[in-house]
Amino acid sequence: MTILENVNHFSNRFGKGVIVNNTAWRYYRLGAGAPILWLTGGLRRAALGFAFMERLATRHTVIAPDYPPVQTIDEFITAFDTIMQTEGIDTFALGGQSYGGLLAQAYLARKTKAVERLILSSTGPADYGKGWLPVEYAIIALVRLLPEKTVKNMLIGGLLKAIILPEAERVQWLEAINDVMQNDLSRADVVSHFAVVADLIRKGVVTPAACQDWTGRIIVLSAENDPTQSKKDFPRYEKLFGRAVEILDMGNMGHAAVLFNPDKYAELLEQALV
Repeated sequence: MTILENVNHFSNRFGKGVIVNNTAWRYYRLGAGAPILWLTGGLRRAALGFAFMERLATRHTVIAPDYPPVQTIDEFITAFDTIMQTEGIDTFALGGQSYGGLLAQAYLARKTKAVERLILSSTGPADYGKGWLPVEYAIIALVRLLPEKTVKNMLIGGLLKAIILPEAERVQWLEAINDVMQNDLSRADVVSHFAVVADLIRKGVVTPAACQDWTGRIIVLSAENDPTQSKKDFPRYEKLFGRAVEILDMGNMGHAAVLFNPDKYAELLEQALV
């Protein structure tokens, strides 16, 4: 099967849904064992990580939601609560890749008793100061004004700058990514991408005061060639959580190893889950 066919097969096989405050949320449950709530990145469709999740599910129960075009961080938090309650899971490991890492930090800040450990990959600390709000608002205004096709192409272009597509599967991955962007996502999804971050900043969700009472493990997966990560992130993480974080070196696996190197990525994540 092609990558796009695998994505659709995975979605049909493991997809479930709940309605939260009149919004439909789709998510995936697979595997058995200790549970992990996995929050996907800016492409907003968890099924793109089908290969990684199938490998992780050999030892763990994996829960991974898609993201509808909601506007607030509280809508995400309420939906994650509802999904985990629906699945009968009270405590779990929490992982987030890229954009999902920001959501994971916000969820932890509000739900410290439920999270046993936090795994962050290809993401930075979400303790943004309010000085970032004008930037977010400007982007949101631009996204609402420009033609939808232009907005989608801008988002695809930005994402492709952060990732290195494997040459052997380049055409198939471009097909899958373009299919999601052009046929599944809308302008509202792009607005949501930035609006939720702005809401997180405005409400001051991720702060030392919210995070430092939590005593679980914090593991950061870091790649040398990931343009979204910096060595400056680690002192910020230590300040946010009040202690040192554990670092798993991803070498040169890049920003999106979860998609393009699922075997090695799942192996690394297993180290964080031991």
